[in-house]
Amino acid sequence: MRGDEDMENPLLQVKDLKTYFRTEDGLVKAVDGVDFEVFPGKTLGIVGESGCGKSVTSLSIMRLLDEKGYVAGGEVLFSGQDLLKLSEPKMRKIRGNDIAMIFQEPMTALNPVYTVGDQIMEAVALHQKKSQSQSRKVAIDMLQKVGIPNPEKRVDEYPHELSGGMRQRAMIAMSLSCNPKVLIADEPTTALDVTIQAQILDLMRGLQKEFGMAIIMITHDLGVIAETADHVVVMYAGKAVEYTDTRTLFKDPRHPYSWGLMNALPRLDLDQESLYNIPGIVPDPLSFPTGCKFHTRCPFLEPICKEEEPPLKDVGNGHLARCFFIEKVMEARRKSKAGERV
Repeated sequence: MRGDEDMENPLLQVKDLKTYFRTEDGLVKAVDGVDFEVFPGKTLGIVGESGCGKSVTSLSIMRLLDEKGYVAGGEVLFSGQDLLKLSEPKMRKIRGNDIAMIFQEPMTALNPVYTVGDQIMEAVALHQKKSQSQSRKVAIDMLQKVGIPNPEKRVDEYPHELSGGMRQRAMIAMSLSCNPKVLIADEPTTALDVTIQAQILDLMRGLQKEFGMAIIMITHDLGVIAETADHVVVMYAGKAVEYTDTRTLFKDPRHPYSWGLMNALPRLDLDQESLYNIPGIVPDPLSFPTGCKFHTRCPFLEPICKEEEPPLKDVGNGHLARCFFIEKVMEARRKSKAGERV
């Protein structure tokens, strides 16, 4: 574990990140002004519906955008240096070593023509400058650490020979083989059944405690957020609309979108005939609405919402929300808590 002094300073700071994509139909502003901080030994959750910009944010940090995408503005500060300004050779030294990533689908992220061991050994040899025998030992040790049985045998197997849960564990082993300071996990449990999902989350928590690393957990699953995250960024249509600690988000959401997500969760303390449903759909990124991007689906809509984009403002104790009418959300939450119709 790292010292207490290090725990107070953010390892990673994302400031006003903007990532756009050039398409045949026009410019897509996939990420349009996102800010957050990640601390050693802590987990930051990034949550939102599909298409809100969660994965693009992570790929921007890692500088793994495809040829159509580019970072249009902002900073990504890691240990004080802006990753967006580094040369590609310098970025390669950080990528996979200091900052590692678990991708959504391990079957596509793992190379099918190389054994699992070869892929772990490649990262270790590249970043840790170890010999082949030393790299193989690290690969076996990491496979054992992530709970893969008989790692001496599995190290020589190909991805298709492993189950979905074991492929995900192998991805985690590869990501952690160089003891990264920051681990980005992009929907790490989406394709897994609930039993394996719980095992993977427990595994990540245990490894985080052992290595003292920071985790960015990207997911649409509020249950995963509740289990793993210390702080949460709620994203909608490329924007960060709320940022706070996890407990506060679930107890006291201040943005209408966050309130809708929480209000849609089943509650055992209320006699619910039906669950709340956020009306409408996520807007087309090629034609986002003017003003507040959520106004087309917002139950608290006022004329100003169509004309001006609300700023991300502090509502107390570092709790940030992007809304003109936060008091309406608070009143709706009070009624919901009391079991009244909103």
